[in-house]
Amino acid sequence: MKKIIGILFTTLWIVSAVSAQIYFNRDTSISVQENGFDFKHSWVGGINAAQPSEIDLNLDGVNDLIIFDRTGNKITPFLSINGEYIFAPEYRSAFPNLHDWVLLEDYNCDGKQDIFAYSSGGIEVYENTSTSSLSFTLVTSLLLSDYGANNFNLFVSSVDLPAISDIDNDGDLDILTFAITGGFVEFHKNMAMENYGNCDTLAFEFNESCWGNFFEGLNSYFINCTACNVNSCTPAFVPNNANSKQKHSGSTLLAIDVDNDSDKDLVLGDVSFNNLNLLINGGNNQNANIIAVDSIFPANNTNTIATNLHLFPTPFYLDVTHDGVKDLVVTTNSQANSENFESVWLYANNGTNNLPDFNFVSKSFLQEDMIDLGEGAYPVFFDYNNDSLQDIIVGNYGYHDINGNDVSGLALFKNTGTPSLPTFDLVTRDFAGISTINLNMILNIPAKNIYPTFGDLDGDNDKDMIIGDADGNLHYFTNNGGTPSNFSLSVANYEHIDVGYFATPQLVDVNRDGLLDLLIGNMMGTITYFPNKGTLNTAVFDSIVSNFGGIDVDSLYISTGYSAPFLVDINGEYHLYIGSNYGGIYHYNNIDGNLSGNFNLISNTEQNIKEGSKTALCIKDINNDQIPDMIIGNYCGGLSYFSGDTVTTNMNEIYSSNLFLIYPNPANENLFIQSEINGEINLFNILGELIIREEKSTENHKLNVSSLPSGIYIIKLENSTLKFVKE
Repeated sequence: MKKIIGILFTTLWIVSAVSAQIYFNRDTSISVQENGFDFKHSWVGGINAAQPSEIDLNLDGVNDLIIFDRTGNKITPFLSINGEYIFAPEYRSAFPNLHDWVLLEDYNCDGKQDIFAYSSGGIEVYENTSTSSLSFTLVTSLLLSDYGANNFNLFVSSVDLPAISDIDNDGDLDILTFAITGGFVEFHKNMAMENYGNCDTLAFEFNESCWGNFFEGLNSYFINCTACNVNSCTPAFVPNNANSKQKHSGSTLLAIDVDNDSDKDLVLGDVSFNNLNLLINGGNNQNANIIAVDSIFPANNTNTIATNLHLFPTPFYLDVTHDGVKDLVVTTNSQANSENFESVWLYANNGTNNLPDFNFVSKSFLQEDMIDLGEGAYPVFFDYNNDSLQDIIVGNYGYHDINGNDVSGLALFKNTGTPSLPTFDLVTRDFAGISTINLNMILNIPAKNIYPTFGDLDGDNDKDMIIGDADGNLHYFTNNGGTPSNFSLSVANYEHIDVGYFATPQLVDVNRDGLLDLLIGNMMGTITYFPNKGTLNTAVFDSIVSNFGGIDVDSLYISTGYSAPFLVDINGEYHLYIGSNYGGIYHYNNIDGNLSGNFNLISNTEQNIKEGSKTALCIKDINNDQIPDMIIGNYCGGLSYFSGDTVTTNMNEIYSSNLFLIYPNPANENLFIQSEINGEINLFNILGELIIREEKSTENHKLNVSSLPSGIYIIKLENSTLKFVKE
């Protein structure tokens, strides 16, 4: 049961489901663990290249957190509640479409964080216009600066990050950014206070062409640069392997006061190196002058280690330890080749905002609490141990290797729950030992971008495995039987099938003749259909139907659609769902009896679900309610779970009005119910029986559920209901 309207509880809803439209509602209640550790944020969807910012999402006066991920341009919101972060994806829809980089700062001094984001070689700005719910309004699609004779685009590269801060300490936000030619940092002064006496205007003026009198080479720094002339500079920090005259090809800036002298110092990350550099400002807030470079920042005491990320470390300054003091968070600014689940370093600040004392805490802040399978996540349901519970096998592009030899494999999530209440245990990240098998026959090395599918191809009543790879080939593994399933490689480069690049196969009886056929997506975004011309005991895929259904996903935006098909029978009718490069889920019907024609596109953003880039999905009823459920993987290496229903649940409306939030979910001892609404709380079991009734009189109500049996329950407050799971 997924949603209850009023107090109508009956098992007859299952019967009516067979003729109703299927909706997929986000569900974070299913428990997942690895090595006995329970993930707090299992279904967040992974993190690769995070850009964190503070913002009050639910307008309760407390700063919450968003993570913008350059990998997939994905926003992941978290509410800050009682000193903990709670995943709150319902706030995603309030944000505009953003890409490449995003920084949140309050430019008009109204106490609300506004959006500064990349736009066409510059910056677009959205004002935070929230009143009763979170909202933004576009101020400018391209921020200009006064260069004297004319106003021109305030240039920021898509691979850089500017420093947006009050550099001159006059009360409005200024901008530091690298010049378009690189090397020197430009100072764009905001003239709002000077011209208007308040900070609610964006009025930039090109003020200095070499702020701080320094020059950046390839992770090398030169100071005392007079008249912005490179030849006049003095070496301050030059690594042995650096070419001092080579301009940067990607750098990030963070302006903070590290020595409490009322001027801004700079923390820089560079695309080519693994360290952060701290540039000390020996001038003042009106005339900056860099006098020293610390190349092992923030190793400021014996308890702190220097940053050492493989590629393009990027600093952010915000309070994530909930103590009112800003901490240092270091991530990577590289869209690909990040250090996967160790790419968000946290240094807690035991000092003050203007005299920080950074102490290393973790290399995997937030990541350690979620499913993260490196780059890419391609899930499929498969009962590997024949216990009639649906397990999950997940392929990936690979886990990060510092030498560039990423390791691809299959992760096994064993279902340790019950038919109606699944829970999962991440048993292994190398199921069937795929990472060690040389499937690339040309280079004699393991394949990349492993994408699995299962089906009985030899008529022995167990499911065999086919995996696609980055080269567009397939590989056939025979199931040798037993419990659990035991696979061995039967044929590499199976049937000599080659769909170009990035083969994403599904074994499914497309033409309903009793034999499993092959549907295969590819990097270009089309689908290829291989009908099975063999028998139940011997599959033969010797004919090809290209451009199946007339499908070419994301073709309006890009030539590489990365189609990932999943054909599913819903109520006797085939529906085709397809993951894509941009992340929208494509949904087609009019398939049965029309295999040689063009299918009907129902939506290219099915139910507005967007979980990041290069999405892949699988659909199956995993909680025994006769309604299909869906799991989506994305290129950040994470998974998202959506339970199927016959009634759509508009969680955005619920949360935007601050009506109803429960956590943790699943719960063991106490369940917290947060809402501005007070009144009677009713808790029902899945049969509709009233189990607990309590009066809620505070915004955050604690409900003791320790005595409840494990199972699914429904919490009702006024006319709204939410599901929670008792562990």
